[in-house]
Amino acid sequence: MEVESNSRGYVYIAIGEMFRHEAEQSCRSLKRFTSYPVVLITDDESYKSVYFDDVILANDLGRSFEVKITGMMRSPFQRTVFLDTDTFVCASIDSIFEFLDYFDFAMTLDMNGHSISFWRQYQPDYHLKLKDTLHEFNTGVVGFVRSKEVNEFFDTWLQTHRELGMYADMPTFREAFLKRPVRIGVLPHEYNFTGIKSMVTAYTTVRIIHDRLGEKWNNLRPHMADFVYMDKLAKRINRQTCKRLIIPYVGIIPFSWSPFNVKRKIKASLGIKARKKRDSFFVRIEQKAE
Repeated sequence: MEVESNSRGYVYIAIGEMFRHEAEQSCRSLKRFTSYPVVLITDDESYKSVYFDDVILANDLGRSFEVKITGMMRSPFQRTVFLDTDTFVCASIDSIFEFLDYFDFAMTLDMNGHSISFWRQYQPDYHLKLKDTLHEFNTGVVGFVRSKEVNEFFDTWLQTHRELGMYADMPTFREAFLKRPVRIGVLPHEYNFTGIKSMVTAYTTVRIIHDRLGEKWNNLRPHMADFVYMDKLAKRINRQTCKRLIIPYVGIIPFSWSPFNVKRKIKASLGIKARKKRDSFFVRIEQKAE
């Protein structure tokens, strides 16, 4: 595929049959909302697919999560949006390319803060700077611009990842960022919506669900649920676009059903009205004085 110097496109990286299968489903969900090309970087020279616009063969990407770093470095685009294979696109995300007018990277913060279990296993004595102040960035959805600064950051990230001997790539991305800062624009959580298995809050349209939600009764490890299931789930989640809580096996609870708002509705039904803020303030002062 010939690529123009100002090109834009999406990239998946999948090493192994399982991840290629996941990438196909994710790509299928993405293609509903974009006309930009989608490329798969993989290690199987015989692989062919109707989903991707091009397949780039790469047998030397490294091992484990390192392939995400080296794979992103192989992107053929000037502006790239990388997606993990276990993502399901629910709405257009092309706006990320315009977002990159202002930043080198476009990412979400990881809601968990730090990959503590990985640090304990691989680098138990490592001192985390700005712990609990600067979260890790979630590398499941990464928009980036090709530039000298970004290329140098990727080199630093790869070097840091290898020096720390870390299995996961999110902790090493954060440490590389502290060594060589780049301009990272933080996307809304709805662009990389994680945490459904443990309850999570959405505020606007969820654009990417990032979770393996499939289950088998005789296996504790989840897998990527099929396309039909994920599509139905996305439609349920986005039936409302107000603030809402998603609870597994229970459903979607809108903010209007919070205990505070339910109490307000009961008071309103009893004829109690909202006073002006100024009046409410002086009522509190008078009550304290009594």
